[in-house]
Amino acid sequence: MPCLSRRDLLTGSVAAIALPARAQTVESKTVFMVLWRGETNVERGFRAYFEESGWPLDITVRSLERDRGRLPEVIAEIREADPDLVYTFGTTITLGVAGRDPGMMESVDDYPPQITDRPIVFTMVSQPVRSRIVKNFGPSGRNVTGVSPIVPLKTQFDAMRAYMPVDRIATIYTPTEQNSVLATEQLADLGKHFNIRIDQYPVPLDSEGHPDPESLPDIISAAAETGPQFLYLGPDSFITQYARLVTGLANEHRLPSFAAIENVLTDSDALYGLVAPYRKIGELAAAKAESILFSGGDVSRIPVEILPEFSYLIRADVARELEIYPKLSLLDYAETLEP
Repeated sequence: MPCLSRRDLLTGSVAAIALPARAQTVESKTVFMVLWRGETNVERGFRAYFEESGWPLDITVRSLERDRGRLPEVIAEIREADPDLVYTFGTTITLGVAGRDPGMMESVDDYPPQITDRPIVFTMVSQPVRSRIVKNFGPSGRNVTGVSPIVPLKTQFDAMRAYMPVDRIATIYTPTEQNSVLATEQLADLGKHFNIRIDQYPVPLDSEGHPDPESLPDIISAAAETGPQFLYLGPDSFITQYARLVTGLANEHRLPSFAAIENVLTDSDALYGLVAPYRKIGELAAAKAESILFSGGDVSRIPVEILPEFSYLIRADVARELEIYPKLSLLDYAETLEP
């Protein structure tokens, strides 16, 4: 397989996956990937699955580079390219391409489906049901299936309390990211159920309507002053982008962070988290695509699901820095990481 540079991927180069002898007589299929910020370990897992399985696949990549305004031109390109399958990354892109489930739309302008004549496989949609992309986990009944990366919040709550007693949590989120807003709402609902106070801090927007990174020091300082046990970092592209800054500021205030997304934990100084491994998310999405493209699977019957494997990860260096150590019993199943 040719080696592609980041520039190739962002400008939409097409890469053909090499195929072993057993698949050389099979007609090659085409996948159009629509990404938010270039390729991640999710896409690497997707590619690796097909490289190992040997099915011939041509992949076209388009990255929006965090600019949702590019969606209409990409949708037009999908229609012109006529791929066998469309792959979408994240809630914003999936809503823009697949739209809401038609039976769950509140108006004709409420994210109507754009691509309806070919299968769509999504990844990294944290709340596919609450986002109304599908009615339920399981078969969608339409041209959409996919994989959600988020460990159920009830399970996350259990993981949080396994590390330390908890009665107050702070969370910051981007109000323009629907997945982040929905996760924050669900967190607040669970907080009421468990009698845990949830302090919510939306990131202010600048004059152009974008989240303002210069506001982060003041937000973290305000959050720390209320005395929460930790800062919850949920599914949020902006927070993921600035995760190292956010967790660094929080640690200065001796406020540990809990991460719900693997990249936030591995690319920042969060203390711990319960996460779905990105690469395995890509592999599961690839298995769904394989069934559709090469085994005659009906996308409407292939279940939307949460990755069944979770990893409890603890940053040992951050625990030492903050002098906030886990219970010894937690180490029987948690994995400790060093930078």
